[in-house]
Amino acid sequence: MRRRLTARQAIAAVTDDFTESDTPPGAEIPADGPLSWSGYADSRARAAARTGEEESVVHGRATVGGRPCVLVSFEFGFLGGSLGQRTGDLLEAAYGTALTRRLPLVSIVATGGSRMQEGMIALTQLQRVARASARLRAAGLPQLAVL
Repeated sequence: MRRRLTARQAIAAVTDDFTESDTPPGAEIPADGPLSWSGYADSRARAAARTGEEESVVHGRATVGGRPCVLVSFEFGFLGGSLGQRTGDLLEAAYGTALTRRLPLVSIVATGGSRMQEGMIALTQLQRVARASARLRAAGLPQLAVL
C-alpha cells in the first residue's frame, strides 16, 4: 500500500534548500466560514492538529534541479488539499513572489478542488490562481505542475 506524501515530505523529496514564506495578511474568516457551516472551525482545527499545517498549502523559495524557484506544495491531509480563501491568499502570494523575483513556479499538486464549506468564495479562488498564473505566463516565466 502506497502512502500519500505530506506537503513537507514532497518538498523534502525534491529539495533540501527550502525557505518557507510568511503567511500574507488576509481577511478575517468567521469561525464557521462565510456560510456559517456548522462544525467548519472544528474541522479546520482537527486538520491543523493532524497535519501540523494551518492551511492546505505550503510555499516558499527553493532550489530544484539546481535552479532557484518558488515551490508550492499542497497538503492533502488538510481538508483534502482544498482551496479556500486563505489558500487563495497563499497561492496568490507564491505567484507574486515568483513574478517579483523573476523565478519559475513549481507546484506539487494534491487537491480535491474548492472547499465546499466556503461556497462561492472558495470557487473564486480558482479565478485568482488562474489570473496569477496568466500574469506569470505573460512575464515569460515558466510554471511546472507536478501531479
